[in-house]
Amino acid sequence: MYIGNIVTNDKISEEKYNICDDISQINSNFLTIIVGWGLVKEIYGEENVSILNKKIDENTYWTFNNKERKVDLEVDLKKFHNRCIKYIDNKITYIFIDILHDNPKKIKKIIRKIYSLNNIRTLMCDSMIYLFDENLVFGIDLNILSFMGVNINKIKHKVKRLSKVTLIENEIFNKCSRCVDYNNKKIIPYIYRYGTTNKNNHTSIIC
Repeated sequence: MYIGNIVTNDKISEEKYNICDDISQINSNFLTIIVGWGLVKEIYGEENVSILNKKIDENTYWTFNNKERKVDLEVDLKKFHNRCIKYIDNKITYIFIDILHDNPKKIKKIIRKIYSLNNIRTLMCDSMIYLFDENLVFGIDLNILSFMGVNINKIKHKVKRLSKVTLIENEIFNKCSRCVDYNNKKIIPYIYRYGTTNKNNHTSIIC
């Protein structure tokens, strides 16, 4: 499972990134960083890039490789990780279903939207459920539902029936923790949905 693309001719051990040696192999759902000033010039042409500007376009960055400037590579990869998380976070719209304070009309509208989705990925945590599709994440607080006397098991059963894939926190988070901060679990279904591509560029599901 990965959160971004690295284009490089070198061997880089970074499990949380899609490592490829050709710009055509990137996953367009994520940001990209190209490693190596020589490779950047080869891809874009020296006249179209600047050694003083490591941002090529809104979704593409570059850095020096290990032989050119090792320190830059290490620093830039750390920055790239943060950019990747922020990029994913900004791509999704988070909708918290506030049973206590939202009016019934709004809640019914949200429920109708959820039922209209065809490709839901769900993350079930001890206290929260996150449903994802169409770059929307719906958050359900199980503690609030329990406080209101709602049968939690029935809610979970209904959600599982609606979901194409259901992820259980204690099964999935240890595998995802290298990519995502514990407090930002709502983006996990997005990463799980788009975060791997096979050699034929078809999205598949592994984590």
